[in-house]
Amino acid sequence: MSFTSLFHITMKKPPFLPSLLPFFLYLLKLSLLVFSASASPPPLPLVSLLSLKSSLKDPLSSFGDWDPTPTFSKPSFEDPVWCAWSGVKCNPKTAQVTSLDLSRRNLSGVIPPEIRYLTGLVNLNLSGNYFDGPLQPAIFKLSELRTLDISHNSFNSTFPPGVSKLRFLKVFNAYSNNFRGPLPQEFVRLRFLEQLNLGGSYFEGEIPAGYGSFTRLKLLDLAGNALQGTLPRQLGFLTQLERIEIGYNAFSGTIPVEFALLPNLNYLDISNCTLSGSLPKELGNLTKLEVLYFFKNSFTGEIPESYTKLKALKVLDLSDNQLSGTIPEGLSSLTELTWLSLINNNLSGTIPEGIGELPNLSTLLLWNNNLSGILPQKLGSNGKLLSLDVSSNSLTGPIPPNLCYGNRLFKLILFNNMFTHELPASLVNCTSLSRFRIQNNLLNGTIPYGFGLLTNLTFVDMSKNNFTGEIPHDLGYAPTLQFLNISENSFNVALPSNIWGAPSLQIFSASSAKLTGKIPDFIGCKNVYKIELQGNSLNGSIPWDIDHCEKL
Repeated sequence: MSFTSLFHITMKKPPFLPSLLPFFLYLLKLSLLVFSASASPPPLPLVSLLSLKSSLKDPLSSFGDWDPTPTFSKPSFEDPVWCAWSGVKCNPKTAQVTSLDLSRRNLSGVIPPEIRYLTGLVNLNLSGNYFDGPLQPAIFKLSELRTLDISHNSFNSTFPPGVSKLRFLKVFNAYSNNFRGPLPQEFVRLRFLEQLNLGGSYFEGEIPAGYGSFTRLKLLDLAGNALQGTLPRQLGFLTQLERIEIGYNAFSGTIPVEFALLPNLNYLDISNCTLSGSLPKELGNLTKLEVLYFFKNSFTGEIPESYTKLKALKVLDLSDNQLSGTIPEGLSSLTELTWLSLINNNLSGTIPEGIGELPNLSTLLLWNNNLSGILPQKLGSNGKLLSLDVSSNSLTGPIPPNLCYGNRLFKLILFNNMFTHELPASLVNCTSLSRFRIQNNLLNGTIPYGFGLLTNLTFVDMSKNNFTGEIPHDLGYAPTLQFLNISENSFNVALPSNIWGAPSLQIFSASSAKLTGKIPDFIGCKNVYKIELQGNSLNGSIPWDIDHCEKL
């Protein structure tokens, strides 16, 4: 290669120059070095890497250590200085670049065709940058590639042809780009492919039936595109498949029963896909399944009893469908279960008592169904409960006493039911609690002292119950409380004198709460912007210092 061609390849104009003077000084320095060196042609890895440096915009100066000077200073380019550059790994014997990692460098611009000179490249990572435009097809000439990661960029246009030339490719990740057009059929010719991620773009049309012919594929991610049509039953022939994510598309029809033929599947996500019909009972044969996401579809019928055989299951989310019938008793036998969400269906009957005894359950979400009976009284006793939401059902009886046994519960949502009895005293010791909503129940007794001492508590709604007696004055000390609603109860007392003192309080509602006496002086109400006190038996006058509530 002549100096002229090297000059043109390596010395494209850098992207950001405050003036032309530094650029010309750099040219002069490099020219002198080249002319003083041997006539041997520069190594192709060096040419390729310098082309990348000069072609790409690099606002973080991440190529700062890519300095070719030591190489040009020695005869015959014998020092593979590029092997010490950041993001570059070489074969120690041949000095061929085997790995190039340019991820998360805020790079943009066009990848130059000279990247094809990295003929020994095994791993290429361009993820987490701002590359756009068409994907450089010269990448497909890197025939030794095993992994190619271009995720989290803005590559657009249709997917270019040629990927089948990467005959040894094992991992291809293009998640979160702007590709459009049909899914590339060429991938099916890559017989060593183990991971294919084309999620988060704008691919359209149907999933090719040929995608069921991968012999080694373990991961298939097509989620978050604009795909349509029915799910091809051939996907059930991917015998090595461990994880499939095809949600957030616009499919039609049902789930093929052939999906039950995936013996190694441990992660299945077909959420938000406009699918309908009944849930295939055959899926109960997926003995290795750990995660099952079917939420936001239009599935009907009952939850198959066979799903109680999924003994490895950790996450089951069937929310936002049209499922009916009862919650299968056998779900209580899924001892690995950590997350159970059945929200917004038409489920009826009682919650199996054994659900409360699941040893690993951390999240239980059952709101907006037609459930009745008593909430399992051992719920939370495993010490791992983080979130409980059973609102908008017809549940009765007492609130379980040990919901916060492990002091990890941060969300307790029980509103719009018919819970009775007093609040469990243990809740005032639940320092992890952040949101506490129990409005519109039949709870009685007094509000126990201690909620105001919970340092993470931000939202409390106890309205529309039968609480009586004193309103705890510690609520005026609550350090992070922003919303407090105690309306529509039967307190028959005056407000605590320090009720406005909570430093973060923004909304206070105590309407129709049978309050008596005077409105307390407005001390410490600097963040309060809404106060509701109508429908009580208050007397006296509005305190003169109401102007302390600057945001009211």
